[in-house]
Amino acid sequence: MKYAPKKVFILSDGNYKEITYEELCRLTEDKSSQYADKLFLPLHGMLMEVSKDEYADFYRTENRQKYLMKQSASNGDISYDMLTTDEFSGTDILIDSSIDIAVQVENKIMSDKLKQAIFALPKEEQLLIYRHYYAEIPETELAHLYSISQQAVSKRIGKIRAKLKKLLEN
Repeated sequence: MKYAPKKVFILSDGNYKEITYEELCRLTEDKSSQYADKLFLPLHGMLMEVSKDEYADFYRTENRQKYLMKQSASNGDISYDMLTTDEFSGTDILIDSSIDIAVQVENKIMSDKLKQAIFALPKEEQLLIYRHYYAEIPETELAHLYSISQQAVSKRIGKIRAKLKKLLEN
């Protein structure tokens, strides 16, 4: 092993018991010890004692994965999993970020209807809507401009919006 694992777990009476890596080395060096032929798997920086079947399954799966990766590389296959990094998920590529044409058409129709509804308003209401929503003048400044309270401006805008809503529903 290239490095000493953080922890080592051995099976003792059907339960895992933690020992140090040095203890494991001493136990495996002694050929008469029961640990001379025990099998261990590296998992998350630790060693765990496993049965022969578990050991064989683990390395069979690992070897198969290596084989598949080698075949994939030689065939030039690309998987979105291969594109995953710490900052980027390969599955993000599968998401269609383009805007649905039906949504674009619907937005255009609604925009045209809103323009027509605004032009159907009296000029002073059109000007108030323009100043508030397009010129982005806050209600407090509009109140000062019209010499009325901010609440009165808010009520006027609310009434105009209600008118626009009725016009859009027709």
